[in-house]
Amino acid sequence: MNLFYFISFISLILTSSLAFQTPIYNGDIYMMNEEKFLHNRKNLISVLNFPESTTISASMKDTDAVDFNNILEECNSSFSIPTGYLTTFNSTGSLPDEMDKTGMCFLRCFYEKSDLITNWKLNGDKIRKYMWPATGDSVEVCEQEKSKEPNACVRLYAIAKCLMLRAIVDARNKPV
Repeated sequence: MNLFYFISFISLILTSSLAFQTPIYNGDIYMMNEEKFLHNRKNLISVLNFPESTTISASMKDTDAVDFNNILEECNSSFSIPTGYLTTFNSTGSLPDEMDKTGMCFLRCFYEKSDLITNWKLNGDKIRKYMWPATGDSVEVCEQEKSKEPNACVRLYAIAKCLMLRAIVDARNKPV
């Protein structure tokens, strides 16, 4: 009988520890413990590992230079998202959990801090230079996505999703 209680106690402890690692939904944003947050932040930066050419020092003459690694760290410190969110977004054009606004706010932070968008106007030159070869009318069309949406994170996500989906379709349709 003591073995039964011991096994029950151990499984209760393991279940409790897993509960602390699972993000808690608070309405708009998932909350998680600090250890998990720091782990996700570290993994996000390493998974996205931009090439050295994207981290350009201010001493260079290019006034449009963007330090994506610093922007990723800064945005992830405010809007911590699981490591795979951006990987999924970059490959499918959608975030894995579209009910959670944290990923949407992360994208908003990223786009605004990197000056890819300012006052709801996309910077087509920067988008083409750093993100992907947005072709045709992608910038103009996507800029108008959810223009009446009151939530800035949701609106920016719609714009980013439009751009990403168009880029994915364009990439698939281009001959290799």
